[in-house]
Amino acid sequence: MSDVRLQHHLKIPPIPAYGAIHEILRAISAQEGIWRGFALHISLGDLHLPDFGYVAVPIHLTAGKSHADSRTVDLSFRAARHPESFPTFEGTMGIDATGPSGAILWLGGAYDTPLQLFGKFLDAAIAARAARRTLENFVGDVAAACAALVEKREAEYVRYRMFER
Repeated sequence: MSDVRLQHHLKIPPIPAYGAIHEILRAISAQEGIWRGFALHISLGDLHLPDFGYVAVPIHLTAGKSHADSRTVDLSFRAARHPESFPTFEGTMGIDATGPSGAILWLGGAYDTPLQLFGKFLDAAIAARAARRTLENFVGDVAAACAALVEKREAEYVRYRMFER
């Protein structure tokens, strides 16, 4: 197993950010709406191939226990098809406050490569840490969705308050 710790800065308040990641992870897990068929992805350039596309692997994400006091959600995922051929991940995603209007989205845990020792060799030497790069893309995707969801809700609230009178 390879440990991973990743973070992404958000320019949104921590409490709505936690609500958003909780909702996004639940939707990915349930395969609802725009999250149906959600896939982890990596650029071909990151695999040391000509950079004219990407590889996407649909996943089954399990959102585990949610801890509101620490603003964390346990999660795990594996490939939807042929899971024995792709890395699996188990860990936690959370939100840390950096102030009243800023937060850090973080992901911590471990991924396990398939094929035992040979899989670790492929990940380290040939694929240049492809599993880690894929997790970085996942964190970026969730961060972008989290910010969009919170900003949309704030805009809807302002619109509601403006036309309330």
